[in-house]
Amino acid sequence: MRVLELATLSPGPLAGRFLLSLGFNVVKVVPPGGDPMRRLSPTLHRSLNEGKHVVYLDLQKESKGIYEMLRDVDAVLTTFRPSTAEKYGISYRRLAEVRPGLICVAIVGYGGDEYSRNHPSHDINFAALADAIGPCPPNVHAVDVAAGLHAALTISAMAARGERGYVEIPMSRAAALINILNLSLRRDGKPLLLSGDYPFYTVYRYRGGRAALGAVEPKFWERFCRAIGKEDLIPRQLDPAAKEEVENLWQRWTATSLRNLRKEKRYRLRLHTT
Repeated sequence: MRVLELATLSPGPLAGRFLLSLGFNVVKVVPPGGDPMRRLSPTLHRSLNEGKHVVYLDLQKESKGIYEMLRDVDAVLTTFRPSTAEKYGISYRRLAEVRPGLICVAIVGYGGDEYSRNHPSHDINFAALADAIGPCPPNVHAVDVAAGLHAALTISAMAARGERGYVEIPMSRAAALINILNLSLRRDGKPLLLSGDYPFYTVYRYRGGRAALGAVEPKFWERFCRAIGKEDLIPRQLDPAAKEEVENLWQRWTATSLRNLRKEKRYRLRLHTT
């Protein structure tokens, strides 16, 4: 099955890369100036696009070239805003006139309820809307990845079921998906247990670096407390005040002492030195 990829940067090409790994034949249309991702990160560009058949085409001037390509494709993957797609003559309405029975999946910004479907935004904006960022910009672009995966899954599912038509993947809803636990807990009126405010799930600084602790299950929290000689903290897993006590312990440790602790207590530690 052949997919025509009308996308640059990250979410769309990521979806195309997943489809390629699933056995789809992906044809990528690139503007004459090249994909901006190549300039941003040649490594990521190669990872996202290696194995795709590339065609250079100026969609602002040569949209008819797309119509000719439609004869040999089964699906179209695009990241253009609906108004831009209409302007270039590559909206689903126009493509379906040329090639009836087409699968068309568009990664768009919004579903029309929060903001206009044509409102421009990036990963950080969607993450903020879903309350998925703290005081600093996220260094992991999870919304891009979630949207790309969703788009690839949608095309795969439609192809498997023999369905045709147009589906939009709003990145704002992909953002809600990556923060679904916290959004659900907030709606339930419950504390955000994995927010870093509790001693069992947070990042601690030691002398020379940082270590992430994820002792969610009570048995793992108990094992950790016994490993550091603080059995009195076992019943205080959900006590935010206990975090400071654990922090004071970490600040006395070095990477060497932590590795020795791992050996002596057979406790798995992964250290990140900064």
